[in-house]
Amino acid sequence: MKHSFSRRKKIFLSVTAGVVLVVFLAGAAGAAYISGKMDLLSRPSAGQGGSSQSGTDPGDAVLSFDGMDLSGIDVMENGGSIAPPEGGVNINSGVINVLLIGSDERENSADGSARADSIMMLSVDSRKNTWKLVSFERGVGVSIPNRGDDWLTHTYAYGGANLLMKTLQEYFKVDVSRYVKIDFSLFETAITDIGGVVVDMSQAEADYMNGIAGEQKWTAGTARLDGPTALVYARMRKLDSDWERVERQREVVQAAADQVATLSLPKLDLIANKLLPRIETNLTNGELWQLLFKMPVLLGKQAQQMTVPEREETWSISSGLQSSLIGCDFAAEADRLDRFLRGESSGEGADHVSAAAPSA
Repeated sequence: MKHSFSRRKKIFLSVTAGVVLVVFLAGAAGAAYISGKMDLLSRPSAGQGGSSQSGTDPGDAVLSFDGMDLSGIDVMENGGSIAPPEGGVNINSGVINVLLIGSDERENSADGSARADSIMMLSVDSRKNTWKLVSFERGVGVSIPNRGDDWLTHTYAYGGANLLMKTLQEYFKVDVSRYVKIDFSLFETAITDIGGVVVDMSQAEADYMNGIAGEQKWTAGTARLDGPTALVYARMRKLDSDWERVERQREVVQAAADQVATLSLPKLDLIANKLLPRIETNLTNGELWQLLFKMPVLLGKQAQQMTVPEREETWSISSGLQSSLIGCDFAAEADRLDRFLRGESSGEGADHVSAAAPSA
């Protein structure tokens, strides 16, 4: 009897060990697979991007990234007269900010003059498991080294992602030193490949889209847009202004996240192989792992949204540019943004007051 019990115990232990080994090997294979996908991403060359460190343990409950040191950039060096407010960058534990740069360059056409057509920040709060989208109005006037006072959008053209992030740090005191950059052609391809996005069009937006299409294709209400059409929708501003445009851009990002959540793993694999080599980021693989572990609880949730600065609190600044620069109280906007990221405010209501925005 004792011999039989001992034999059953050995069999049980052997089976358990086998199951554990299979699970371990499957997990290791899965980790290797995902890491391989991450390695497809385009990384900035030395001096342009981030650290090569692997980041912290992805199992940590609270996200913690090794931000880039951008202290060597002086936004006022031979720049203009629009000075940033006093004080340091606001640091919020467990809140990770990643700048999403939509460049107006197209594939194989980069000539060093591309602007940040869309300047949006993804903020993930790992303690509350929430995500937020913040748009920075591209017409805000800032000082650009060796250029003078100019639009915020032009910081990318003159100094790349690093200067853009440093400018946001200085003027809005936001802790952002990681970025992801895509261009127009990649945007179109990505939206088409995920199956399009569903947006809610107003009648005015539908009429505007029909005017561009040259046919009565759209009506007010929900509409599914493919890549090229989504780009038109996200960029149109002559219908209203730049302020409404950034709201449409956030709508498309939210719709894309909702659509990705519906895709099968084989479909995601095909899309990743095709698109990842064309995405530029300074996020390390370790940092990407941390975000990946948060995706199951974030996808499917609605992002809280905000535009910076607050439209009602802006004014026009005369300049030698084609359009006036947008002026604002940077200290007040930095505080407003910080409260939003910390969850002390829920975002913004509708904008009501017009302000000058760049036409280029």
